[in-house]
Amino acid sequence: MPDLTLYMPDPASIRVIECSPPSWMVQLALEEKELDYQVRSLSFAAGEHRSPEMLARNPRGTVPVLTDGPIAVYETLAIVEYLEFAYPAAPLLPNTNPLRALALTRLHESSHLKTAGMGLFSYLMKTRGLDLDPNEVDRLAVAFHDELFYWEYYYGISQFAAGSALSYADISVFTYVAAAAHLGLPLDERYPNLKRFYERMKGRISVVTTWPPWKPTPYAYLAETM
Repeated sequence: MPDLTLYMPDPASIRVIECSPPSWMVQLALEEKELDYQVRSLSFAAGEHRSPEMLARNPRGTVPVLTDGPIAVYETLAIVEYLEFAYPAAPLLPNTNPLRALALTRLHESSHLKTAGMGLFSYLMKTRGLDLDPNEVDRLAVAFHDELFYWEYYYGISQFAAGSALSYADISVFTYVAAAAHLGLPLDERYPNLKRFYERMKGRISVVTTWPPWKPTPYAYLAETM
């Protein structure tokens, strides 16, 4: 039996975004693979992710971290690649070379969406409301929108990033799109293909089970970004 523990932030300790998209991605992968695992929630505000115990698992002090018995894995893509190797049942990569190549390409390509998204999200997380500069929000949002247009195109070609089956790439993209929707991004106005993808994903049991404790009404931070 697996002895899996996922160390991830307590959503309540993350201002505004109230979620860690990389950690959520790993949790979704564990759910999709129907693996038994425990969650250890860490308080960002209390610095628990940088405790001596956590630094022994990951000297960089970042999350998520996954332990499998005595094995510790950090860096999000390393974690999901480990899961696919160690627990190949319920695969989240296609079994043909052409589709696997596409799925892996899209997975690593999603790191660009992560970079742009976290640049924007981090500014919103770290800046108090009265100090928010609308011009800076717009500047950071431009890079995020540029990335979203790629994925809007990809999801117009097929239901998922690599054909007709869910892969790690879809899980990665979804977490950032969902976080943006939580912050007020109007998907239906600009990104109809991503909107359909987002709604499909919201219906999956893995997503319903792990949905962050977000309020029903989105914030308005991204409602009018360029």
